[in-house]
Amino acid sequence: MRLHRPPNPLVLCYHAIGEVDDDADPQRLVTSPAHMESHVRWLKRRGYRFVTAGELAADPTPRTQTAVLTYDDGWRDGLTTVMPALKDLGVPATFYVCPGLWGRQHENVAGDAGRLMTRDDAAALHDGGMELASHSMTHPDLRRLTEDELETEVQRSRAEIEVITGAPCTTFAYPFGLYGEREMSAVARAGYDLAFGWVPGPWRRFAAPRFAAPPRHGALRLALKTIGIRRRVVLG
Repeated sequence: MRLHRPPNPLVLCYHAIGEVDDDADPQRLVTSPAHMESHVRWLKRRGYRFVTAGELAADPTPRTQTAVLTYDDGWRDGLTTVMPALKDLGVPATFYVCPGLWGRQHENVAGDAGRLMTRDDAAALHDGGMELASHSMTHPDLRRLTEDELETEVQRSRAEIEVITGAPCTTFAYPFGLYGEREMSAVARAGYDLAFGWVPGPWRRFAAPRFAAPPRHGALRLALKTIGIRRRVVLG
């Protein structure tokens, strides 16, 4: 067992928030509202200060323990479930949306839990005080695109989000957390200030680390992940 201090800032990544049967969510993309709220309450008890990804981009080395809540893919529950819960808890969040997928069904989650937000939903989320940011236009593996396709995915998504918010879109989250040097360069050229991958690691401006919030567990599992407990089972 190895322990180390949790990274600062701590950026948590969620997908959908709701109630769903396991057979409708085989990839475990849906976290229950109760588990999400337990994560946030635990971080608050630990003294974390919550900011948006955009605020973090402006100050990537905060002096206090800082947490950022991020939600990938643009699920409709961001408006119906997440925003009301976070307002009650008094914390902000950043929603990484794909403008090319407005109003569609997520390919990996069946039923109402898999519904993605419309453009109007995204505007209402912004009007409610939450931050919108770019997760590309259509959520492809950016590494497999041509140069022109890559530029379109990272630049057009930023422009469409800025039309909704009336403010610069400064952060990006790579679809599937997949990227290379070419993709990092494209994000930088598109005018973003910060981009997130998917897994913990060293802090890099265009490959910043995130922790996947435990979708089927509450605060205890999150605590174990953030203090870096790793268990190794040796079979012999």
